[in-house]
Amino acid sequence: MKALFKYHQLAGAVNAQPAFRGLDPVQIEILMAVGLSRQNDQKLTVSNILEMTDLASPATLHGRLKELRTRGFITIISGQDNRFKFLQPSELANEYFNALERCIRKAGQAG
Repeated sequence: MKALFKYHQLAGAVNAQPAFRGLDPVQIEILMAVGLSRQNDQKLTVSNILEMTDLASPATLHGRLKELRTRGFITIISGQDNRFKFLQPSELANEYFNALERCIRKAGQAG
């Protein structure tokens, strides 16, 4: 359990950094979904996110997507026929993921 609490402490410090401050749990889950799809070489659409109704209402999800885009965490790319909008993590999102990964490694060393 020591590693778990160490990770929680370290991740809290990451989330307190100015670039990442203010991300709410819904935004973090969206970021994780975008990052995971990229990691797995899959394409995630805006519609896919709006279907995550177990996380929040479609209106809330749409608002969080807009905030993430405005803050520079995600980019939205139009598909070939403009019917689909695909989500990609930005460099800032990748920095966030890398910071959390470092937390996991440090926490593992503490355990």
